[in-house]
Amino acid sequence: MNREKKPRIAITGPNKSGFMAWLFTSLNIRLAKGKPYRITPNSFNGVVDYDGIIIGGGSDIHPENFCKEPVSKVTRSLSLRLKEWLLYPMEFFNRFGQAGFDKERDAMEIEFIRHALKNDIPILGICRGHQLLNAELGGTMYESTLPLLKHKARIRTPFPRKKVLYTTHDSLIAKIAGDDPIKVNAIHSQAVAKPAQTLEVTAKEKAGINQVIEGKKTDKLLGVQWHPEYLIYMKTHRKIFKWLVSEAKNDKK
Repeated sequence: MNREKKPRIAITGPNKSGFMAWLFTSLNIRLAKGKPYRITPNSFNGVVDYDGIIIGGGSDIHPENFCKEPVSKVTRSLSLRLKEWLLYPMEFFNRFGQAGFDKERDAMEIEFIRHALKNDIPILGICRGHQLLNAELGGTMYESTLPLLKHKARIRTPFPRKKVLYTTHDSLIAKIAGDDPIKVNAIHSQAVAKPAQTLEVTAKEKAGINQVIEGKKTDKLLGVQWHPEYLIYMKTHRKIFKWLVSEAKNDKK
């Protein structure tokens, strides 16, 4: 009995840590009827030929690999920082768990991005991956979201505490997730600033931070600033992985 092979989905990540992200992302892909493959710099053998690609979250992108968007300096009070730490303990503990840069991972993921774009392979960027997609295509990036938030507390939590609003009509993300605003989480410190010429921002949060980028001329490129893998219990976010696997399946000959 012939059974159609499941689309092979590459999921990039760091050498160290990142296990929870891999666990949840791979589970989402399996639920969407795809076959996940974990790719780290140490395990990368130069093969980039997969049916679909996920550029995952993690440490900040090295400054050599993006163009910085200038922002005005802002002084944030101790009371505001204490409020952030009390409301979102992850913000406090992040101060002690910074992984630093990972240039080896940057280089590997840029290879995957270039291959996907050249060969029209569906690609999903999550958080760091969302930023790297834009940077590789020529967009700019904010090194920190704090100047954008100014005197508002920065939300850093794996739970859905933010609301994302669409900024354009008939966007890919709306087709995937539905017309209602999306409740999302936030585990990032950098953000997409100006989108590359071939990309457009299709959703933002109230504070103005760009939350979704899409290809202007393709429905096979999507970047989201949040971590949908951790929101597996919400159908809206599972649909994002279902979209990727569906596109990867349609590409198979």
